[in-house]
Amino acid sequence: MQNNPTSPACPVCNSSETNNTYTVTSEQAAQHFVLREADAERHNRLVLHIDQLWQDRKCGLWRCSKCQFGFPFPYAAGDASFYNLSAERTGYPADKWEYRRTLEALEESGCKAERALEVGAGYGLFLDKIVDKYVPRSGVIALEFNQTSIAVLRQKGYNAIQEDIRSADLLPGYDVIFLFQVVEHMDNLDQLFSRLSKLAAKNGRVFISVPNPKCVDFQEESGSLLDMPPNHIGRWSRLAFEIITARAGFTINAIEVEPFSLATFIRQDIVFSYLRKAQQSGTILNWSRSKRSTRVGKLLGAGFAIAAAPFRIPVWFRASRTDDIGNSIWVELTKV
Repeated sequence: MQNNPTSPACPVCNSSETNNTYTVTSEQAAQHFVLREADAERHNRLVLHIDQLWQDRKCGLWRCSKCQFGFPFPYAAGDASFYNLSAERTGYPADKWEYRRTLEALEESGCKAERALEVGAGYGLFLDKIVDKYVPRSGVIALEFNQTSIAVLRQKGYNAIQEDIRSADLLPGYDVIFLFQVVEHMDNLDQLFSRLSKLAAKNGRVFISVPNPKCVDFQEESGSLLDMPPNHIGRWSRLAFEIITARAGFTINAIEVEPFSLATFIRQDIVFSYLRKAQQSGTILNWSRSKRSTRVGKLLGAGFAIAAAPFRIPVWFRASRTDDIGNSIWVELTKV
């Protein structure tokens, strides 16, 4: 097993001025994704696989003092086996703020692209909004790992490829490239942004969205879910984006934080705070969550979450008075 160094180097700016914010074990990480009480066999397999990814039984969350990038150490991204064990795919939201913001940017610029690439395209719900309006269907490439998503994309007539963007056999010259809620899952960041630069056409545009680290920090400090590695392994600051995109030959057109919605925050907080408490073995919340596949378990879980809601009111009040804690950060780049 490898031991964490005193201060691991930042993956973005290479500074060793990094600070540990918390540490989790592989058992805690597995319990976050798959409750032992719900599926012991799958949980145990996930523990062993996370051990293999980390080459350790624990992982620390670190933050760079210079560029404010947050990252786990060991710095290891989840692989296909991790996501097959940990993820319960329930579908994709048809509408996101970053979708709307990107559509605004495309409309304002009078975009008429010949070729477009979406990385992590899901079921193609964003592509459905732009195809035949901003780009012809024949000019679209969709990258996706999930086999079900690939089947849906192909059924819709998209050219869907089950590959990593860093190694996929793609011809350069894309006018627009989209990565929504993808980059935070990825390591080898210089390789990623160098590849984006090679694939983008001259003056090509890249649109990225990632979780807002200020929102994540607020949620974690308030007893909500941890943003657990090895699922998300990057917490992106404005400065971190500026540093790594400049190295790859991009200029930043805009970086924006999603407007805060108290109603959305409250709905998420009720669920996320319940899920955090339900990870504690031997509690009634843990029992109710472990039975979520049954009607009784679903009803009890909803009841417990709602019953605990009044105790979260102070958190909601603090959130309403905290700046810039919308869910996502949106970035628009241009290749120069």
